[in-house]
Amino acid sequence: MIVVERWADAPAHRRERFAELLEEYHRRTEHEKLLGREPRPEDSAPTITLPDRYRVEITDPSTAFASEEILLAVEDDRVLGCAVLTDGPSPELKRLWVAPDARRRGVAATLLEAATTVSRLRGDDTVRLSVWHWRSAAIALYRRSGFVAVASWDGRPGLDCFVRTFD
Repeated sequence: MIVVERWADAPAHRRERFAELLEEYHRRTEHEKLLGREPRPEDSAPTITLPDRYRVEITDPSTAFASEEILLAVEDDRVLGCAVLTDGPSPELKRLWVAPDARRRGVAATLLEAATTVSRLRGDDTVRLSVWHWRSAAIALYRRSGFVAVASWDGRPGLDCFVRTFD
């Protein structure tokens, strides 16, 4: 059974796995940005040097995400995925990532529902997220989960923005 727990409450080995998942997320995203699409099996993975802003998240998540809520999807003591929910006037869901070998099992949907529940319970009116337009499976999940496409708040080409409003 997949459960979601707060990173702040997780044991050290699970907290360390979050850093590994972040690195996977950032490396995959940088690779996709180079290609302008999701990689295909025949695409070789380039050597990628991550920007400093991403290295800081990986090496010191407690500082990088000090005011954010980090959620971990766990099954049988194994961290399968993660998500970060920002706080403030425009709460945003970021870094939603599921380990490749754990995909197609409802992990992302479970994390997404947990994050929106946390957001709603703390009194947020909406939560937003952005996603690269080539991530069609993620976009389909967001739409099924009540997120609606909106005008982009980010100037990077290819980045689609979505908002979910709570009643």
